[in-house]
Amino acid sequence: MFQVNGDDLLRALKKFKSLAKQDLLTSELTSDPTFWQTHAEARRTEYTRLINLIENSGVEKACVYALRAYKAHQLCVDSEKTGEQKGSEQAIKLFFQIIGLSPEDLKRMGEQKEEAKDFTVNSSFYNEYQLSQEQI
Repeated sequence: MFQVNGDDLLRALKKFKSLAKQDLLTSELTSDPTFWQTHAEARRTEYTRLINLIENSGVEKACVYALRAYKAHQLCVDSEKTGEQKGSEQAIKLFFQIIGLSPEDLKRMGEQKEEAKDFTVNSSFYNEYQLSQEQI
């Protein structure tokens, strides 16, 4: 079971999306405006995508999408990531923090293969993830 309900999750994502818009507006005041603009735009895009998934398909499908996106981000070397990649990754990580998944659990899940049958972390999220995988 998730530690936040869907309505609370939507409210949190909408607040983060608003913060990303503020960051977008102030990006030109930074030492690297292009990087921070693309970083903020990527965060807004991810929050919009997650909000739409939750509203149209439910929290579980949003979690499946987020885990797949997180795993894709882990394939890139941090020093080679663009502002867009870093912004997207930050949004995904914040999504998982909102639903109560610890950074340690997220890291372990990111290291698992797509069909991780032997995952042993005490995380209710993983049970929900497994159920949503069966529904897709």
